[in-house]
Amino acid sequence: MKHRSNIFQQLKTEFQEPNAKLTVHWDGKLLQNLTGKEKVDRLPVIVSGESVHQLLTVAKLASGTGENQADAVLEDWGLADKVSAMCFDTTSVNTGKNNGTCALLEQKLDKTLLYLACRHHIMELIIGAVFEKCMGFSSAPEVLLFKRFQAYWEFIDKLHYGL
Repeated sequence: MKHRSNIFQQLKTEFQEPNAKLTVHWDGKLLQNLTGKEKVDRLPVIVSGESVHQLLTVAKLASGTGENQADAVLEDWGLADKVSAMCFDTTSVNTGKNNGTCALLEQKLDKTLLYLACRHHIMELIIGAVFEKCMGFSSAPEVLLFKRFQAYWEFIDKLHYGL
């Protein structure tokens, strides 16, 4: 059985450089490290375009800063000239005006890219604003109302409720 690094090199070698413009997608996550109990920042990076869908990396970052993410996105697949758009979540590490991943990518590529903010995350911001307006601001990491609802869920007769 091939080692992961050998498989990665083979995939990279066999990858056909597309003629089409590409969108680069990334989403940083704090995940359990493969070798221990500590958590590490991971950054999966994918490119997509006409007939192209390729996972480029799942980089392990020293920290999830905009600079580290931008460097990981630009890792050496030689596709920088093909990238014309970015798809990302709307966290400040991505959208920060000066040090966000998007701004840094544009600087490093020396070109303007199309920003495709994830619709799921945009709706999350809208729903969050509505919730805050209705329920008031909370700095707590969890919403007590939802925790109680979750704890009581098993006792609710779900057959009498429809969508």
